Amino acid sequence: MSENPMTDAFDAAEEEQSETNGVGDDFDTERYLEALNSDGAPKEKTVGIAVTAEMHAFYHELQNADEVEVNPAQSVRDHLEKLAHRHPDVFEKAMRKLEIEREF
Repeated sequence: MSENPMTDAFDAAEEEQSETNGVGDDFDTERYLEALNSDGAPKEKTVGIAVTAEMHAFYHELQNADEVEVNPAQSVRDHLEKLAHRHPDVFEKAMRKLEIEREF
């Protein structure tokens, strides 16, 4: 049991769905991977990451520096996309939970 009842409910629903459908069904993660870091997809959610005051100041300076050609927010999105490819089972689990959430 986690500290988040919503996560517990998603895990239980996913487990029930896996038992019903059988493990290894044809869940299509490709369509989610395509939408994961798409330039055209709306950026309507935020991910909060606690950082030190020093990192916070550096992040904002990077964001505002004209001489630096980097977008720190896009760099984080790119890294999360790489992690999704590196950990496909975790990514699939997250997308299954997202589907369940969207049903409600």
